[in-house]
Amino acid sequence: MKPALYVVTIEVAPGSEAAWNEWHERVHVPEVLREPGFLSCRKWRDTATAEDGWPRYVCTYELSSVEAVERYIASDAAKHLRAESDRLFGYVTRARRQVLGEVARFETEA
Repeated sequence: MKPALYVVTIEVAPGSEAAWNEWHERVHVPEVLREPGFLSCRKWRDTATAEDGWPRYVCTYELSSVEAVERYIASDAAKHLRAESDRLFGYVTRARRQVLGEVARFETEA
């Protein structure tokens, strides 16, 4: 099976960015990574903001397969994690999610 990416793009209200980042990195991402099929997460800050000035973050979670992503999305754990995120930061964040299946891999030559 080929790996998959679960890409979560989050826009955060400027006044809530520090609190959200602390919770996201210390609590949320470690909880997500404990779920079956997750291999890693990389978090990026977009160099451009949303049209209204909200900073934008992109988290790329690598999973073992598209099927693993689909199992996670349908799981009670995912529902709980999303509900917790909404409860704590839903009023100051906007999120979009994508599932990407690998088609090909290219690497630089050493």
